[in-house]
Amino acid sequence: MNTGQYKINCMKKIISFFFAGLMTTGFSQQNLDTVTIRPTKIKDNLYMLMGSGGNMGLLIGSEGSLLIDDQFAPLSDKIKSAVQKLGGPPVKYLINTHVHGDHSGGNENFRKDGTTLLAQENVRNRMMKPSTDRQGKTNPPRDPAAWPLLTFEEKVQLHLNGEDVEVIHFKQKAHTDGDVIIRFINSNVYHTGDLFVRYGYPYIDETNGGSFKGFMAALDNIIAVTNDQSVIIPGHGNLATRSDVKALRNKLADIGDKVAAALKKGKKPEDIPSLGITDSYDAELGKGFLKGKDFVLLIAQELSRR
Repeated sequence: MNTGQYKINCMKKIISFFFAGLMTTGFSQQNLDTVTIRPTKIKDNLYMLMGSGGNMGLLIGSEGSLLIDDQFAPLSDKIKSAVQKLGGPPVKYLINTHVHGDHSGGNENFRKDGTTLLAQENVRNRMMKPSTDRQGKTNPPRDPAAWPLLTFEEKVQLHLNGEDVEVIHFKQKAHTDGDVIIRFINSNVYHTGDLFVRYGYPYIDETNGGSFKGFMAALDNIIAVTNDQSVIIPGHGNLATRSDVKALRNKLADIGDKVAAALKKGKKPEDIPSLGITDSYDAELGKGFLKGKDFVLLIAQELSRR
C-alpha cells in the first residue's frame, strides 16, 4: 500500500469511529450521567437547549411543546425535565433535523410518551434500513419506535403556540440527504441542524447521501432565507447570526476552489492534504475532530469523481 492510500485509510477509520456513535444510540448511561441540559432563552417562549450532542430548539405553550432534535437516548429524561422546568407541557411534536444519533437518539423515549415524530422522508428511509459506515461496517436498522411518523419531501408547516413554524428541505445532498432547517417565522429564528455548525470543519457524511457541493448550496440557501436580524441555532455551538454563516461559507468556498484548482493542475486526491490549503484556517476551524487535511481530502475525493 502506498503512503497516500495509507493516509486515506487512516483518515477514514478516524471518521468512522467518531461517527459510528452518531448513527446509533450506543452511548452508555455512565458517559452521560454528568451532562446537564442548559437552556438559553431566545424570544418569549422559544429556547435553545444544549447538553451532549446536537443543539435542540424548544417552543413551549399551552398547545404543547415542540422540540427540535433530542440528542442521545440516556438524556431523554433530563430533556423532558428541562422542558417542564421552563414551564412547558409534554413534547407534542419532535422534529429530527437529520438521521444522526446525536440528533435523534432519544426518539423512542419520546414516542412512548405519545410525541409525534416528524422528519424529511429520507431520514425515515435511512432509519428503516441497515447502514454502512466508511469502514464498511454494517449497522442494523433503528428500532421502529424511532422512525418518524410524519414525513415530507420539501416543506411542511406547523402552527403552534402563536408561532408559524416552517420545516424546509433544500433538496440538496448536503451534510446528509435528509437535512432540514426550521424557521420560526414570527420570531425570525432558525434552527439549521448540521447544515451550519460552529465546532470547526463540517463533516460531509457521504455514506448518508452528503456532498460538499450540496453543503455549500445549503449554506447559500440559509443566507438567502435569513436576514441580519435573524437568530440562528446551529447544529453545534453557540447562537449565531447570518454573518457567521456567511463567514463560514466564504472560508469553505475558498478551500474548495483551491482544491479544485490543484486537481485541475493534475494533483491526485491523496496529494491534496500536503499542499497546506487550510493552513490559514486551521487555528480557527481545526479545533474539532476533523482536521484541515482530512477535510480537503474529503473534498478532493468528491471532486475527482465528477
